Amino acid sequence: MSQQQSPGTSEHLGEAGILARLLTHVPGGDRVEVGPGDDAAVVDLPGTRLVITTDTMVEGFDFLAHTTCPRWIGHKAAVQNLADVAAMGARPIALVAAVSMPADTPVDWFEQVTEGLTRRAREDGAQLVGGDLGRADRPTLTITAVGALREGERAVLRSGARPRDVLAIGSPALGRSAAGLAAVLSGRVQVKGDGTVLIAPGTGGTPAAPPSHPATTPLDPALLTQLEGLVAWHNAPDPDLSLGWASGRAATAMMDLSDGLVRDGGRIAVASGVQVDLDATALGGDVDALAVPASVLDADPWDWVLHGGEEHAMLATFAPGAVPQGFRVIGVIREHVGQPAPRVLLDGEPITGEGFDHFG
Repeated sequence: MSQQQSPGTSEHLGEAGILARLLTHVPGGDRVEVGPGDDAAVVDLPGTRLVITTDTMVEGFDFLAHTTCPRWIGHKAAVQNLADVAAMGARPIALVAAVSMPADTPVDWFEQVTEGLTRRAREDGAQLVGGDLGRADRPTLTITAVGALREGERAVLRSGARPRDVLAIGSPALGRSAAGLAAVLSGRVQVKGDGTVLIAPGTGGTPAAPPSHPATTPLDPALLTQLEGLVAWHNAPDPDLSLGWASGRAATAMMDLSDGLVRDGGRIAVASGVQVDLDATALGGDVDALAVPASVLDADPWDWVLHGGEEHAMLATFAPGAVPQGFRVIGVIREHVGQPAPRVLLDGEPITGEGFDHFG
C-alpha cells in the first residue's frame, strides 16, 4: 500500500471496493427487477407514463462542506429530485445517483451520503437502483429521479393557474432554509461531521456579531434550539412531498418551491399568463416566527420568506374553496394586465428582489 493511501479512502479501496460497501445500504424492492451491479437497472412501473428529472449538487455552489454533513447532503439530493416528480402529480419510483469525488475522499463519506439518500427516498416509496462512481476535483452529485403516472392521470403543470384561483403552499412554515443558511454563513454556528450544530468556538458562548451589532450576551437557549432546527432544515429539508401525488393532484397548477416564493410564483404566473398577489397577512406568521433569529443575524425575515429557496414544498393553485388539507392559502391569482406589470405582488404592491438564480 502506498504511503499516500489510507485504508479508509476511495483511493485505497477502488471503485469495486467502494461499491461493495455502498450496496449494503441499498436494499432491493418489489419493483426492482434488476438492481445495481449490471449495466442498467430494470424497474417495474405502476403506470404507462414515465416522469423523469435530474439535478446536480456541486460543492462550493450548491453546498459547502463545512456547513453540512454527508448524510444531510444525500438527504437533500433525494428531496430536491423527488420534489420535482411529486410536483408533476406523479409518484416517485426510483433514483439513480452519479457521485464524483477526489481520490482521497474517505469511504465513510460515500456511505453516509448513500444512507441519507436511500433513507429519505424510502419515505416516499422510492429506491436507489443504480448509478455511477467517478473522480473529480470537487464533490459532485447528480441524481436522476423516476416517477410514474397511472393510467388516466394527468400531469399537473405550471401553466394551469386561472384568475380567481388561490395560491397555496404545502408547508406550515416558510423561510426556514434561508434562515439556516444565513446562520451557518454568519459564522455564529458550526456543523460537525455527524450533523451536530454548535456555537462557533472562541466566542465564549457569544457568537461573533456584525461590527454594527456587537454581541455582549450569550444566545438564549431557546434561540439556540431554533437555530439548530433552521440549520438542519436548510441542509436536510423535510417537506411533505406526498401532497404532490395525493391531494395536490386537484391543483390547477403546481411546482416545488426551490428558488423562492417570488421567483417560483413568477414562474407559475408566466407559464399560466396570470399575476400572483401574495397575502402579507397570510405570510405574517412565517415572518414573526423568524423575527428573533433575523434580529440576531442582522437580516430581514421578510427576505427569507419571500426569496428564500430550497424549501421544496408543493406550491400550487386551486379553485376557490377547493384547497385540500395540507395546503394553506397565501395569495390569489389575478389577470395579468400586460407589460410592464410585475408578475408577483404583495398586497397589490411590487416586491423588491427576485430570489435565487444559478447564473444571477
